[in-house]
Amino acid sequence: MKRTVVIIYCLLGLSITCMAQHHMRIHYKGGAVSDIPIEQMDSITFVQKDTPAEEVTLIGSWFWGNTVMGYYELLTINEDHTYTGYDYFFEYGFNTMTYGWWSQIGAMLTLQSNGYGYQRRYNWYITELTGNALGVMTNTGPFTYYKVQPETLTLQVNGILTCEDGDSFVFADGVRAAIQDNTLVGLSAGETYIQKYIAASKCIVAYKVVVI
Repeated sequence: MKRTVVIIYCLLGLSITCMAQHHMRIHYKGGAVSDIPIEQMDSITFVQKDTPAEEVTLIGSWFWGNTVMGYYELLTINEDHTYTGYDYFFEYGFNTMTYGWWSQIGAMLTLQSNGYGYQRRYNWYITELTGNALGVMTNTGPFTYYKVQPETLTLQVNGILTCEDGDSFVFADGVRAAIQDNTLVGLSAGETYIQKYIAASKCIVAYKVVVI
């Protein structure tokens, strides 16, 4: 009889413990932790992935732009650890170029630029790195750069480019091209860059645009 009572109490305690758990906690190598609500889970399946995931890398061209701040920046990171930075200021209509070397230790990205009479060193903390976005924290605040796609868009002056259903233009400089009713309108001849939201992948990417 006593044994039966003990078993019943143990089962009750186990049931109460299970009822109190609302999330499954996953511990990753490296110390990261994520909690998944149990109510959102249907089943757990373990699979063998033969195709390796695509490697995410800093190498390539990354674009950031802001009309309120009045400029955009194109950051190109090369495999030989050199980089270039191109800034274009809308109101004044001029650009600047920066050349230098980059290095990465963990989440710290360092950009070193040496020139005649000056030496600049920028230490950026990488907060996000995906196939389409590079998020960094700098001494002037957070910035998110978007990967420039290999395709170059061509647009005529006074011509328009439309989006596919669900897609939308996010940024244009308002000098070479502007966004009007979710269409891209050519304003003046030259080269510029835009940001576009792609509904299929739910991400923002950048494109080079040539206005002719």
